[in-house]
Amino acid sequence: MTRVIQWATGVTGTMSLRHVIARDDLDLVGVRVYDPAKSGVDAGSLCGISEIGVSATDDRDALLATDADVVLYMGKVETDTPGCFADVCDLLASGKNVITTGSRFVHPRSLDAALADAIETSCGTGNSTFLGLGLYPGFVGESLAPILSRITARAGRIDVREVLNYSTYASHDLIFNAMGFGFPPEDTTPLLTNTEYAASAWIGSATVLAQALGLRIRGVEGYREVATTPRALSVAAGEIPEGTVGAMRFGVVADCGEVTLSVEHLTRMADDLAPEWPTEIGYEVTFSGEPNLRLHLVIGSQDEDHAEQGCLATAMHAINAIPVVLAAAPGLYDLSAMAPFTSHRTHYRLHER
Repeated sequence: MTRVIQWATGVTGTMSLRHVIARDDLDLVGVRVYDPAKSGVDAGSLCGISEIGVSATDDRDALLATDADVVLYMGKVETDTPGCFADVCDLLASGKNVITTGSRFVHPRSLDAALADAIETSCGTGNSTFLGLGLYPGFVGESLAPILSRITARAGRIDVREVLNYSTYASHDLIFNAMGFGFPPEDTTPLLTNTEYAASAWIGSATVLAQALGLRIRGVEGYREVATTPRALSVAAGEIPEGTVGAMRFGVVADCGEVTLSVEHLTRMADDLAPEWPTEIGYEVTFSGEPNLRLHLVIGSQDEDHAEQGCLATAMHAINAIPVVLAAAPGLYDLSAMAPFTSHRTHYRLHER
């Protein structure tokens, strides 16, 4: 069995933890938590199932010393980039393969060459493999768009877009401190009010897509637009006052010569905000060329919570990548360089409370 450490137990991490425990081909050997109140709690209890005899810990060094084949790393890389990259490098150097989620892990070299060099060095030290992925970014543009390109003669522009309502997403840190919901539009406190920083969330996705299509990015322009809410909103992450940011869109446009790539995220806290922006919930890939193509993907298609189901899809993308990562030669990979993979068959144990 493959020995797994689950690193972080936020929304996506908790879903990942539950499925790792349930699978009969995976053996959970450690869980990293950041809240001291969770330290010492049985992993099963953390994800709402019966106890399994593995306790979570906030002791980073103890997990670095734990024997494991792979770490599913789901720390808050959007708000603590240096700390998360340091974690990953130490894990890789200790001999553990690492699969990460989070935009800044999708293509580390396009974010910061020094960070990518550090990962490669750590892979060499530990004879280990690194892969960053996700859902958006980390799947839709990087995996679906290259497949669609097989049925095109040419394309002058490729657009990849995510449209979501995040009112049910309970991460206060991401919704408020990072994205800037609930702040006056002129307030520059939140991380993503910095256009360059906002663009860095998507440059990795655009780069992996360009590599998969054999394109070279000549220049990138980032942007962020916001819309305010005319009324106070009460959402899962907290309270959004009237007149503050209630919807936003941000992304990058990459010049690849004859082809332009656009990667964009559009989020509302209420469906009626910014009605002039695209409104159809889901993930869209469009090719403008010959032929023109439009693919629309809905995750949570049976009236489920889209944000929650998107987190589940992200978790499963990481879990299903485990066999191909273990089979790969040591080194730093992205989805354009990693071998294709699918869901691997397994049986699920029952651990219901």
